[in-house]
Amino acid sequence: MKKLHFSLILIFCFQINYSQDTINNLKEVVVVRKESNRKEMIAILKKIKYNLRENYEQGNINYLTNHFALKDNKDTLVNRKMLNSLNIKVLSKDNIRWMLNDDPNNSFHIDISPYTRFEPQVNDDYHTFALLIYHDSMQVIDFDFFNINNNYNYEISKVDDITTVKFTAHKYYTGYFTFNNKSYNLIRIVFMNTKPYNYYRWSHIGNEQSPLEFNSKWTYNKVTIKLDFTQTDRGKLLLANLDAMQELINFEFTRYNESKRIIDKDINLKFYTTLQMKIIQ
Repeated sequence: MKKLHFSLILIFCFQINYSQDTINNLKEVVVVRKESNRKEMIAILKKIKYNLRENYEQGNINYLTNHFALKDNKDTLVNRKMLNSLNIKVLSKDNIRWMLNDDPNNSFHIDISPYTRFEPQVNDDYHTFALLIYHDSMQVIDFDFFNINNNYNYEISKVDDITTVKFTAHKYYTGYFTFNNKSYNLIRIVFMNTKPYNYYRWSHIGNEQSPLEFNSKWTYNKVTIKLDFTQTDRGKLLLANLDAMQELINFEFTRYNESKRIIDKDINLKFYTTLQMKIIQ
Protein backbone atom coordinates (compact mmCIF):
# COMPACT_ATOMS: atom_id res chain seq x y z
CA MET A 1 0.00 0.00 0.00
CA LYS A 2 2.91 2.33 0.75
CA LYS A 3 4.30 1.64 -2.73
CA LEU A 4 0.93 2.48 -4.28
CA HIS A 5 0.68 5.73 -2.31
CA PHE A 6 4.24 6.70 -3.30
CA SER A 7 3.49 5.97 -6.96
CA LEU A 8 0.38 8.10 -6.89
CA ILE A 9 2.34 11.01 -5.37
CA LEU A 10 5.01 10.69 -8.08
CA ILE A 11 2.38 10.68 -10.81
CA PHE A 12 0.65 13.75 -9.43
CA CYS A 13 3.92 15.62 -8.91
CA PHE A 14 4.70 15.00 -12.57
CA GLN A 15 1.29 16.39 -13.51
CA ILE A 16 1.88 19.54 -11.43
CA ASN A 17 5.32 20.04 -12.98
CA TYR A 18 3.87 19.49 -16.44
CA SER A 19 1.23 22.16 -15.79
CA GLN A 20 3.86 24.62 -14.56
CA ASP A 21 6.05 23.92 -17.60
CA THR A 22 3.07 24.69 -19.79
CA ILE A 23 2.71 28.11 -18.15
CA ASN A 24 6.41 28.83 -18.64
CA ASN A 25 6.33 27.79 -22.28
CA LEU A 26 3.36 30.06 -22.90
CA LYS A 27 5.36 32.97 -21.49
CA GLU A 28 8.14 32.27 -23.98
CA VAL A 29 6.02 32.05 -27.15
CA VAL A 30 3.57 34.87 -26.45
CA VAL A 31 3.29 37.20 -29.46
CA VAL A 32 0.72 39.64 -28.12
CA ARG A 33 0.44 40.35 -24.41
CA LYS A 34 -1.51 43.01 -22.61
CA GLU A 35 -3.02 43.56 -19.20
CA SER A 36 -6.69 42.68 -19.27
CA ASN A 37 -9.14 45.38 -18.37
CA ARG A 38 -12.42 44.79 -16.61
CA LYS A 39 -14.57 45.18 -19.71
CA GLU A 40 -12.56 42.71 -21.76
CA MET A 41 -12.51 40.10 -19.01
CA ILE A 42 -16.26 40.37 -18.47
CA ALA A 43 -16.81 39.76 -22.19
CA ILE A 44 -14.50 36.72 -22.17
CA LEU A 45 -16.07 35.14 -19.11
CA LYS A 46 -19.60 35.71 -20.39
CA LYS A 47 -18.81 33.84 -23.61
CA ILE A 48 -17.04 31.00 -21.80
CA LYS A 49 -19.92 30.57 -19.35
CA TYR A 50 -22.43 30.67 -22.18
CA ASN A 51 -20.63 27.78 -23.87
CA LEU A 52 -20.52 25.82 -20.62
CA ARG A 53 -24.29 26.19 -20.33
CA GLU A 54 -25.45 26.09 -23.95
CA ASN A 55 -22.72 24.33 -25.95
CA TYR A 56 -21.81 21.41 -23.70
CA GLU A 57 -22.09 17.89 -25.14
CA GLN A 58 -25.24 16.09 -23.97
CA GLY A 59 -25.64 12.35 -23.43
CA ASN A 60 -23.81 9.72 -21.42
CA ILE A 61 -20.01 9.88 -21.52
CA ASN A 62 -17.81 7.16 -20.02
CA TYR A 63 -14.95 8.10 -17.68
CA LEU A 64 -12.34 5.90 -16.04
CA THR A 65 -12.07 7.29 -12.52
CA ASN A 66 -9.41 6.78 -9.85
CA HIS A 67 -10.14 7.99 -6.32
CA PHE A 68 -7.59 7.70 -3.51
CA ALA A 69 -7.78 9.06 0.05
CA LEU A 70 -5.37 8.70 2.94
CA LYS A 71 -5.83 9.76 6.58
CA ASP A 72 -2.90 10.83 8.73
CA ASN A 73 -0.44 9.52 6.12
CA LYS A 74 -1.12 5.93 7.16
CA ASP A 75 -4.79 4.89 6.93
CA THR A 76 -6.12 4.30 3.41
CA LEU A 77 -9.78 5.36 3.31
CA VAL A 78 -10.44 4.98 -0.42
CA ASN A 79 -8.41 3.27 -3.13
CA ARG A 80 -10.52 2.33 -6.12
CA LYS A 81 -10.74 2.43 -9.88
CA MET A 82 -14.20 2.65 -11.39
CA LEU A 83 -16.10 3.32 -14.58
CA ASN A 84 -18.63 6.16 -14.50
CA SER A 85 -21.16 6.80 -17.25
CA LEU A 86 -22.02 10.46 -16.78
CA ASN A 87 -24.42 12.90 -18.38
CA ILE A 88 -22.97 16.23 -17.23
CA LYS A 89 -25.48 18.72 -18.60
CA VAL A 90 -23.82 21.78 -17.08
CA LEU A 91 -20.57 22.05 -15.11
CA SER A 92 -22.20 24.03 -12.30
CA LYS A 93 -22.51 23.53 -8.56
CA ASP A 94 -26.13 22.37 -8.62
CA ASN A 95 -25.64 19.98 -11.53
CA ILE A 96 -22.51 18.39 -10.08
CA ARG A 97 -24.31 17.85 -6.77
CA TRP A 98 -27.24 16.25 -8.59
CA MET A 99 -24.92 14.09 -10.68
CA LEU A 100 -23.03 12.77 -7.66
CA ASN A 101 -26.10 11.92 -5.58
CA ASP A 102 -28.96 11.15 -7.96
CA ASP A 103 -28.25 7.60 -9.17
CA PRO A 104 -27.63 5.01 -6.43
CA ASN A 105 -26.17 2.66 -9.06
CA ASN A 106 -23.48 5.15 -10.07
CA SER A 107 -20.02 4.40 -8.70
CA PHE A 108 -19.78 7.89 -7.20
CA HIS A 109 -22.66 7.03 -4.90
CA ILE A 110 -21.10 4.01 -3.18
CA ASP A 111 -18.09 3.20 -1.00
CA ILE A 112 -18.39 6.27 1.21
CA SER A 113 -18.37 4.31 4.47
CA PRO A 114 -14.82 5.45 5.40
CA TYR A 115 -16.15 8.99 5.77
CA THR A 116 -19.40 8.27 7.60
CA ARG A 117 -18.01 9.22 11.02
CA PHE A 118 -17.55 12.77 9.73
CA GLU A 119 -20.97 13.07 8.10
CA PRO A 120 -24.36 14.20 9.46
CA GLN A 121 -26.62 11.21 10.02
CA VAL A 122 -29.66 13.30 9.18
CA ASN A 123 -28.50 13.63 5.55
CA ASP A 124 -27.31 10.18 4.58
CA ASP A 125 -27.62 10.95 0.84
CA TYR A 126 -25.49 14.10 0.95
CA HIS A 127 -21.97 13.12 1.92
CA THR A 128 -20.21 16.41 1.34
CA PHE A 129 -16.90 15.40 2.85
CA ALA A 130 -16.72 12.11 0.97
CA LEU A 131 -17.37 13.86 -2.35
CA LEU A 132 -15.54 17.07 -1.52
CA ILE A 133 -12.85 16.72 -4.18
CA TYR A 134 -15.47 16.14 -6.89
CA HIS A 135 -17.38 19.29 -5.96
CA ASP A 136 -14.23 21.40 -5.74
CA SER A 137 -12.87 20.15 -9.08
CA MET A 138 -15.87 19.91 -11.40
CA GLN A 139 -18.17 22.89 -10.76
CA VAL A 140 -16.39 25.00 -13.40
CA ILE A 141 -18.99 27.75 -13.80
CA ASP A 142 -18.82 28.44 -10.07
CA PHE A 143 -15.03 28.73 -9.82
CA ASP A 144 -14.05 31.97 -8.05
CA PHE A 145 -11.89 33.24 -10.87
CA PHE A 146 -14.76 32.93 -13.36
CA ASN A 147 -16.52 35.75 -11.52
CA ILE A 148 -15.02 39.21 -11.97
CA ASN A 149 -14.08 40.82 -8.67
CA ASN A 150 -11.30 42.99 -7.31
CA ASN A 151 -9.57 40.08 -5.59
CA TYR A 152 -8.15 38.71 -8.85
CA ASN A 153 -5.59 40.15 -11.25
CA TYR A 154 -5.86 38.95 -14.84
CA GLU A 155 -3.44 39.01 -17.74
CA ILE A 156 -4.31 38.04 -21.32
CA SER A 157 -1.90 36.66 -23.92
CA LYS A 158 -2.65 35.36 -27.42
CA VAL A 159 -0.83 32.93 -29.71
CA ASP A 160 -2.47 32.12 -33.04
CA ASP A 161 -6.00 30.88 -32.26
CA ILE A 162 -5.39 30.31 -28.54
CA THR A 163 -5.89 32.82 -25.74
CA THR A 164 -4.39 32.29 -22.29
CA VAL A 165 -5.69 34.13 -19.24
CA LYS A 166 -3.46 34.04 -16.17
CA PHE A 167 -5.06 34.93 -12.86
CA THR A 168 -3.94 35.28 -9.29
CA ALA A 169 -5.37 36.36 -5.95
CA HIS A 170 -3.18 36.52 -2.88
CA LYS A 171 -5.72 34.89 -0.57
CA TYR A 172 -7.27 32.48 -3.06
CA TYR A 173 -5.90 30.84 -6.20
CA THR A 174 -3.35 31.30 -8.94
CA GLY A 175 -3.34 29.62 -12.34
CA TYR A 176 -4.48 30.01 -15.91
CA PHE A 177 -7.08 28.90 -18.44
CA THR A 178 -6.88 28.67 -22.22
CA PHE A 179 -9.63 28.81 -24.82
CA ASN A 180 -10.16 28.91 -28.58
CA ASN A 181 -10.37 32.48 -29.88
CA LYS A 182 -13.05 31.64 -32.44
CA SER A 183 -15.37 29.34 -30.51
CA TYR A 184 -14.54 30.41 -26.92
CA ASN A 185 -14.52 26.72 -25.98
CA LEU A 186 -12.23 25.99 -23.04
CA ILE A 187 -9.06 23.98 -23.66
CA ARG A 188 -7.45 23.78 -20.23
CA ILE A 189 -7.81 25.08 -16.66
CA VAL A 190 -4.99 24.80 -14.11
CA PHE A 191 -5.04 26.35 -10.66
CA MET A 192 -3.70 25.94 -7.13
CA ASN A 193 -4.18 27.75 -3.84
CA THR A 194 -1.87 30.68 -3.12
CA LYS A 195 -1.92 30.02 0.64
CA PRO A 196 -3.72 27.70 3.10
CA TYR A 197 -7.29 28.71 3.94
CA ASN A 198 -9.86 27.56 6.49
CA TYR A 199 -13.28 25.99 6.03
CA TYR A 200 -16.10 25.39 8.52
CA ARG A 201 -19.11 23.10 8.43
CA TRP A 202 -21.87 22.24 10.92
CA SER A 203 -25.32 20.68 11.14
CA HIS A 204 -28.22 20.94 13.55
CA ILE A 205 -30.42 18.06 14.70
CA GLY A 206 -33.59 18.49 12.68
CA ASN A 207 -33.43 22.24 12.03
CA GLU A 208 -31.46 25.38 12.88
CA GLN A 209 -33.42 25.89 16.11
CA SER A 210 -32.31 22.47 17.36
CA PRO A 211 -28.99 21.76 19.11
CA LEU A 212 -25.93 21.15 16.99
CA GLU A 213 -25.51 17.60 15.73
CA PHE A 214 -21.88 18.16 14.77
CA ASN A 215 -19.39 20.82 13.78
CA SER A 216 -16.13 20.51 11.92
CA LYS A 217 -13.38 22.66 10.52
CA TRP A 218 -10.25 22.13 8.48
CA THR A 219 -7.55 23.89 6.49
CA TYR A 220 -7.04 23.47 2.76
CA ASN A 221 -3.26 23.26 2.92
CA LYS A 222 -2.62 22.31 -0.72
CA VAL A 223 -5.01 22.28 -3.67
CA THR A 224 -4.02 21.61 -7.28
CA ILE A 225 -6.56 21.04 -10.06
CA LYS A 226 -6.13 20.54 -13.81
CA LEU A 227 -8.97 20.07 -16.29
CA ASP A 228 -8.53 19.38 -20.01
CA PHE A 229 -11.39 19.84 -22.46
CA THR A 230 -11.98 18.61 -25.98
CA GLN A 231 -14.23 19.71 -28.81
CA THR A 232 -16.45 17.16 -30.51
CA ASP A 233 -16.99 16.88 -34.26
CA ARG A 234 -20.14 18.95 -33.76
CA GLY A 235 -18.16 21.73 -32.08
CA LYS A 236 -19.51 20.86 -28.62
CA LEU A 237 -17.44 21.30 -25.46
CA LEU A 238 -16.60 18.20 -23.40
CA LEU A 239 -14.50 17.47 -20.31
CA ALA A 240 -11.72 15.07 -21.36
CA ASN A 241 -9.45 14.73 -18.32
CA LEU A 242 -9.35 15.82 -14.69
CA ASP A 243 -6.46 15.61 -12.21
CA ALA A 244 -6.93 16.92 -8.69
CA MET A 245 -5.14 16.78 -5.36
CA GLN A 246 -6.17 18.10 -1.95
CA GLU A 247 -4.31 18.06 1.33
CA LEU A 248 -6.51 18.95 4.32
CA ILE A 249 -4.85 19.57 7.68
CA ASN A 250 -5.95 20.66 11.16
CA PHE A 251 -9.19 18.75 10.74
CA GLU A 252 -11.36 18.92 13.87
CA PHE A 253 -14.66 17.13 14.29
CA THR A 254 -17.12 17.14 17.20
CA ARG A 255 -20.47 15.34 17.38
CA TYR A 256 -23.15 16.09 20.02
CA ASN A 257 -26.26 14.39 21.33
CA GLU A 258 -29.57 16.20 21.89
CA SER A 259 -28.41 17.28 25.35
CA LYS A 260 -25.43 19.06 23.75
CA ARG A 261 -23.06 16.53 25.27
CA ILE A 262 -19.99 15.65 23.19
CA ILE A 263 -20.17 12.02 22.07
CA ASP A 264 -17.43 11.96 19.42
CA LYS A 265 -14.37 14.13 18.92
CA ASP A 266 -11.28 14.23 16.71
CA ILE A 267 -8.48 16.80 16.68
CA ASN A 268 -5.69 17.55 14.23
CA LEU A 269 -6.47 14.95 11.57
CA LYS A 270 -4.96 15.14 8.09
CA PHE A 271 -6.41 13.96 4.78
CA TYR A 272 -4.64 13.53 1.44
CA THR A 273 -6.90 12.90 -1.57
CA THR A 274 -6.33 12.50 -5.30
CA LEU A 275 -8.82 12.19 -8.14
CA GLN A 276 -8.20 11.32 -11.78
CA MET A 277 -10.91 11.14 -14.44
CA LYS A 278 -10.15 10.23 -18.07
CA ILE A 279 -12.64 10.05 -20.90
CA ILE A 280 -12.99 6.68 -22.65
CA GLN A 281 -13.46 7.30 -26.37
